[in-house]
Amino acid sequence: MKKIINSLKSIVALGLILVISISCDSDFTNIESDIQGIKNFEATSKLFPFITRTQTFTPFTASGNIDLDGVQTNGLNGSLFGVYKNPTTAFGTTIASIVSQVAPITYNPDFGESNRSIESVFLNIPYFSTVESTEENGDNTYKLDSLIGETDQNFKLSIYRNNYVLRDLDPNSDFQNPQCYYSNQRDLFLSNSTIGDLLYENNEFTINSDEYRIQELDEDGLPVFEDDGVTPVYSERYAPGIRINLVDLQDAISVAYWENIFFANQGNDVLSTQSNFKDFFRGLIINVELNDTAGPVESITYLNFNAASILFDYTNQEEIDAEEAGNPFEARDATVYRLEFNGNRVNTFDQINVDDHDQDEDNLYLKGADGSMAVLELFSGEIENDEGELVPTFDYFYGKKDKWLINEANLVFYVNQDLIGGNGTNEPDRLTLYDLKNNTPILDYFLDGSVNTLAPNASKTGFSQVLERNDAGKGVKYKIRLTAHISNILQRDSTNVKLGLFLANNVNVLSRTKIQGRNNDDDDSTLDIVPSTSILSSKATVLHGYDENVNSEFRAEFEIFYTEPEN
Repeated sequence: MKKIINSLKSIVALGLILVISISCDSDFTNIESDIQGIKNFEATSKLFPFITRTQTFTPFTASGNIDLDGVQTNGLNGSLFGVYKNPTTAFGTTIASIVSQVAPITYNPDFGESNRSIESVFLNIPYFSTVESTEENGDNTYKLDSLIGETDQNFKLSIYRNNYVLRDLDPNSDFQNPQCYYSNQRDLFLSNSTIGDLLYENNEFTINSDEYRIQELDEDGLPVFEDDGVTPVYSERYAPGIRINLVDLQDAISVAYWENIFFANQGNDVLSTQSNFKDFFRGLIINVELNDTAGPVESITYLNFNAASILFDYTNQEEIDAEEAGNPFEARDATVYRLEFNGNRVNTFDQINVDDHDQDEDNLYLKGADGSMAVLELFSGEIENDEGELVPTFDYFYGKKDKWLINEANLVFYVNQDLIGGNGTNEPDRLTLYDLKNNTPILDYFLDGSVNTLAPNASKTGFSQVLERNDAGKGVKYKIRLTAHISNILQRDSTNVKLGLFLANNVNVLSRTKIQGRNNDDDDSTLDIVPSTSILSSKATVLHGYDENVNSEFRAEFEIFYTEPEN
């Protein structure tokens, strides 16, 4: 906890630096302008050796299986859903499921006293999507914003009532700290003691971009068509997502189940407060599994729980009377009870056939979910000094304290396309670089004022450039700027800390997540916290490291551009 508090203080301090430095942003992002005046200097650059190695978030056991530890996944700003078999075989298959609380938006409902009956119980969880076109009749064509893989792949989807209590606060801390839930707890939620009733099952569920449409019915309950007698008239349209009617009106047991949740509790404590309801109905388990369909399954996306709901639609005598009076729509709105996903939510990940590349130096395996990152140790080993002698690298660099003006410092990592499968769409666009001692981005992140909240790929591009791709769309290299970080080491005696290179699903996100079982506040060498933006990336990549075995053409580069006055 001490480390986390200190890290938060660092973020506040760096935020103040950002406010002060925004006016200097043009200087930061344009270092190639000519220097005018008397030129009594020599501008050049030098490559420095450094150590690179892969580090998995949850290390493998001696038997080659992923350890039991997981990464914290409650409190994230998104949720992965589906199955993705990465074309890079080393990364195996990721299966993403979700457990989430739900709660009504109003309490102490009045469902009426007579002729009550259920019309539907619709679960609606949209994907993130964009309307590409709209027809004259109102039909929309959508594009899924964050789909990885194909829309024609299918997997098994099961939805259960959750009986596991998702607490807000941790009882082991005397309810002083937030409760953490982890990516490896799927079996806990699905155990016989905590899993609830099966509400829905589909052995061939498919993620697709289809708009969900409800056809309008006439007063006799018959479908309504346009004048041509063929084109349907739709009364409601919904964006692509999980849309399921959880009640089977032809099944008396299914109907009675939902009546006992809502009608039977009218006037009871269960529907009087959010806490009472969450204790009674503890949420849903949205469980994903591989099915028996042959072939690769590549279909994973993000669920938009901010727009998700369960709509309990019912009728009663009041609605019947209103329909007879010719005012059906207002009455219908009054007989819909809405629940939203406004509580704890946990993403669970199953990783299948993942290779162990922990501590690999030749290649850096970067993966999202409970995956892996790269650890960097700058100024390692030896380097030739100005007299041609081999000396410790950091000693040589620090000896330039009163001689060099740092103009720019960069890290460049080349994608190992020999180990990357796919057509390039599976490769992540962005990386981010963290100070592993303080668990914060390096200073250059905060000094880059190019923030774009609507298009995160356009944010912080001075600090971390978007993946450079070739004409075929495959990745070539990533470039990270660390000018301020290096200048602080040289001129302000900052510590040369280890750095962590992570995938960044959204470079704007600064929240962090814990690694289960690795929360040692006294050991800075223990990886116990990672950026949540990396956890939410479903993609992966392999980079060439800095190693003598790596061809110099693709070896990772740590280069400092400097100005040295001439005496």
